[in-house]
Amino acid sequence: MNTQNVKTAAPESTERCSEKLRRIIDKAHNNVACAEEAHLYYGEKFTRLDACYYFVRGAFAELSKTLKSSE
Repeated sequence: MNTQNVKTAAPESTERCSEKLRRIIDKAHNNVACAEEAHLYYGEKFTRLDACYYFVRGAFAELSKTLKSSE
């Protein structure tokens, strides 16, 4: 197999993807932390289901923002 004709991904594109993924996960964790603080402030119970819900919600919010900015 001749490897000269194979196109590989540029390293900067991989770095940009990992940076976007890092930002999405960070936003999701931030969303969980803020929700936990709000539950504590209002005296509501914060469950694992709540944590999962707010994590997914934060991740999708940032993913949506990332996809809109890339268009």
